[in-house]
Amino acid sequence: MKDLRQFGALVRTYVAPHWPAVLLLLLTSYLATALTAAGPVVMAPILDLALGASPAGAANDPGSALSLKTLGAAFFRWFGITAVEDRFGAILWLAALYFVLAFAKGVVDFGNYLLALWIRVRAGAAMQLDLFRHLLGLSMSFFTRHRAGELVARLDADTRGATSGLETIVITVLTAPVLIAVYGYLMVRTSPRLVGEALAAAAVHWAVTRVAKGPIRRLAHDQFSAFADLVSRLQEAIISIRIIKSLGAESFEVRRVMDAVRRSVRVSMKFGVSKHVEEPARAVANGFVEAMLIVLAAWELLAGRLGAPAFFLFLYVGRVVMTQVGALGGAYTQMQATLAAAGRVAALFGETPAVKDGPTVIRSFQDRIALERVGFGYGDGPVLEDVSFEVRRGELVALVGPSGVGKSTLIDLILRFHDPTSGRITCDGHDLRTLAQSSYRRLFGVVSQEALLFNASVRDNITYGREGVTEADVVRAATIARAHDFVAAFPGGYDTLVGDRGIRLSGGERQRIAIARAVVGRPVILVLDEATSALDSESERLVQGAIDSVIQGMTCIVIAHRLSTVLHADKIVVLGRGGVEAVGRHQELLVTSETYSRYHRLQFGVGESVGRL
Repeated sequence: MKDLRQFGALVRTYVAPHWPAVLLLLLTSYLATALTAAGPVVMAPILDLALGASPAGAANDPGSALSLKTLGAAFFRWFGITAVEDRFGAILWLAALYFVLAFAKGVVDFGNYLLALWIRVRAGAAMQLDLFRHLLGLSMSFFTRHRAGELVARLDADTRGATSGLETIVITVLTAPVLIAVYGYLMVRTSPRLVGEALAAAAVHWAVTRVAKGPIRRLAHDQFSAFADLVSRLQEAIISIRIIKSLGAESFEVRRVMDAVRRSVRVSMKFGVSKHVEEPARAVANGFVEAMLIVLAAWELLAGRLGAPAFFLFLYVGRVVMTQVGALGGAYTQMQATLAAAGRVAALFGETPAVKDGPTVIRSFQDRIALERVGFGYGDGPVLEDVSFEVRRGELVALVGPSGVGKSTLIDLILRFHDPTSGRITCDGHDLRTLAQSSYRRLFGVVSQEALLFNASVRDNITYGREGVTEADVVRAATIARAHDFVAAFPGGYDTLVGDRGIRLSGGERQRIAIARAVVGRPVILVLDEATSALDSESERLVQGAIDSVIQGMTCIVIAHRLSTVLHADKIVVLGRGGVEAVGRHQELLVTSETYSRYHRLQFGVGESVGRL
């Protein structure tokens, strides 16, 4: 029931906006149903004429009950036909009418398919976009718990699965009972005994559906999970191709992917068998019931209780009823896979951000960012405890300390990727919890240790996420970041594609493009998270020169692994295990902080290449 409610909620949200098209689809679906139901009505007089029955007699008896025995006569009565002189000519006209009905039904069915496809594709696209928007609104902690490939697979396969076959299910559920009711009435009026056989067939189909329902939904869920795992493996391998090749680990990676492929194949085969084994089961049930209908209808015919036209009509209508009963069962089975996908989509929609948006929009930075007794942990113990310091407007504040003490975590807290577990952080006196996250983060320009570029042009990477940026702004940012000269030397200039993750550029070039991206929007606060630590000496020199030109007159927060880069910082925050050990300027810390003075001796006493923080 939970999956059904979730599926219903998704349908209301994404199908309801297209209600005019849905209404038209319902109308045309019932039109197709009416055209199908008209088949026996036209077939009945053809059989009557072909087998020698006269339009007179029962046709002139308006009180005769409508059944398959009297359907042909009723047709003649409805059109006021009392005699037919040219039987074959009349059969030709009726056959032409039967063809017209079949042709019209084919056209309507195709139109229904296109209309349903239009609704389904747009509903699926809207669902996918909303889910993507929802995921982007979740906190960083959500993304640390999930693999990127898994989320990509769920955005793709699960959203398609949640709407896959939607039109088939809905149309079948709405129209098949109508046909069954119409034909069932005619069959009951003709021979209640024969109808019992049809009910027995319905019971068999119901049993097949009940048996198949549970495994199909469970295996569909497993199939989506296996597919997500496979996509994650493939994406991870492609992203890490440099590491794989450098370690000669191609065969190892192939084995890992093969394991994921085997699991996917195994689950897909189980799902396919469970989903489609019902088809031959239903075919066997239908064959048995149809054989019994033939035997019993022949018994009624030989006993004189059923005429030849009614005999053939009964077999024709009985087969259609069996088809509709099977279609209903098949739709119900197909729904199980759709419900499994809808449940997984709903589970993602049910995720809530750990960091809640505040109501206050902040557009400027005037005074300071203050950390007041801030504590934070990831669940397996505290990373930071009782951290307090300030970043005043115009200051260069450096964070130093050994790996693992929480320098990057502190930056994440200042950017409000996480909320402190204790204490608070304020910006111009506003607790960050009260601020709208997007407006607050637009105050910042961020350059991280790994410069992640998009597979786009240099210009698009520099202007990413910033609206109203002019060409002059792009050139200015690139010049400040000392990137303009090498970009201008490219054959395509700023239109040069950088490749996936910037693979066509060197590490130093990528980092300088990232610096240009950080400053193009003229941020009031610049964050540099070990921006040179992954570079060789020459690239580090170039990037450090770019950084020196960027930070002039700006409010900057820098994580530094070399003390030489922060000797002139306005404030140096020395972090140790659990929190802040000391805060001050370089000369003060040499005297007051044993940790800082030790780092200084390591780096400058032996050589600047020794000792990274």
